Parts: sequence; C-alpha cells; structure tokens
Amino acid sequence: MDTGTTAQDAYRLMLTQHIAPALRDLGFRRGPSSNAFRYETTTHAGEVRFIKSMGSTRQRVNFWVMLYATYLKTEWVYWDTTLSSLDLPGDLERGSWTLQAGGPVEPAASSVLRLFGSYGWPAIQAALDNPGYPPDRSARWARTFPKRPRGPRFDDEAEADQQRYDAVREEEQHADRDPDAFQALLTRLETEPDPGTRSQIAWFLLRRTHDRRARHALIAAAAEDENIRVRWIARYALRLASSRTPVTLKE
Repeated sequence: MDTGTTAQDAYRLMLTQHIAPALRDLGFRRGPSSNAFRYETTTHAGEVRFIKSMGSTRQRVNFWVMLYATYLKTEWVYWDTTLSSLDLPGDLERGSWTLQAGGPVEPAASSVLRLFGSYGWPAIQAALDNPGYPPDRSARWARTFPKRPRGPRFDDEAEADQQRYDAVREEEQHADRDPDAFQALLTRLETEPDPGTRSQIAWFLLRRTHDRRARHALIAAAAEDENIRVRWIARYALRLASSRTPVTLKE
C-alpha cells in the first residue's frame, strides 16, 4: 500500500476491495450504509455492519463487526451480536481490528473473513432459519415455562437465582469428567424455567457437539424451547457442528 495512504483510506479500501466481493459471493448486497452488507430472504434479513471507533484518526482506525437479523416489514432488529462474541476457545485473538496508515489491509480483512465464515455466517443463518419473529401467538411450544414477573428481584429471589447460577457453573466444571453432572445439565436444559439459565447451558453444549447426548439435547431445544434465544443458540451450535463456510480474500 502507498505509504501516503491514510488509515481511513485503508478502511474504505478493505471494505470495497476485499470484504464486499467475498460477502457478495454469499449473496450479500450493500446495506443501508457503506459499511453495511445485507442478505435477504422473502421476510427477514441478516446484516453485517463494520463499526469504526470514534477515536479513529488518519493514522489509525480501530473497528469491530456487528451482526444483525431484522424483520423486513418493520426493519425491527430481533437478534444482534458481535462477531467476536461467537468465537470458540482459542480461535479469536481480539475483539476488534486495527488498520494503520500506509500499512497492509489484507491481514485484517483475511482475519475478519475467516472468522465470519467460521462463526458469523452460521450465526446469521441460524437467526434466519426459523426466526420466531414476529412472535406467533398461536404457537404452542413443547417446552413452555411459567413467566417470570418483571421488575426488581426480591432478596430471596435474587439469592435463588445466584444459587441456580452457582449450581450450573459447578455442573459445567465437572461435566466433562462426571456423567452425572453432564446429565444434570441436560435435565436443566429441559426443565429449568429461567431462559437465561437454559441459554447458558445451551452455550456450554455448543462446545461439545461431538458428544451424541449434547447434539440430541440441542436438536430438541431448537425445536421445542419457547425462548427465541435458546432456540437460536441450539441452531447455531448444530450449524457449527455440521459445516463452516470458507470465506477468503479475492485475488
């Protein structure tokens, strides 16, 4: 790259010459802004947005990647996450990327595309597979739980939540060595009323889809759980287990 090129120029070059062509091959088109790319179904859309730090300068640009799923009729965002939050252990070195004035853009672009192909694209696909938005009032889920009241938690309720969290963490720490602890987590995924706890367990199982029991539990959660996030985590885990899409720089 020309040493006279600013970091802002490098950022635009990365988006137009590297990111856009690779995403176009997956069916993405330019989104509502120059830093956004959209993949549409007939009713919903997945988006990839590149967010530049407010502290970026001509010498240095820091950026990260956000992922969204929206309902096209209203443009309501019903799912969102950062690309860096989707990593499996040891696969992501950072939560953001940096471009320097006069420096190459290929390393950052290649890193983004590798991680997007491995995690971001499966995550968006999982959010579009069976969106669950807008909610279908007539839907009857096999796993339906009493609604938790909104508002501040009383001391005894907060204590019960903490005890539940501690119990799950304890089971997770022993699950890989103790079949009883692993089974306790599977049972909690089916029966625990708190959707946050079920999400926590589904995320734990995401990293263990090589285990037949974990795969079967996630398949059931994806089809039966009333909570949209639990279903998404389960679908995402199953997509990761089945395949990943290589996304590379264009020559």
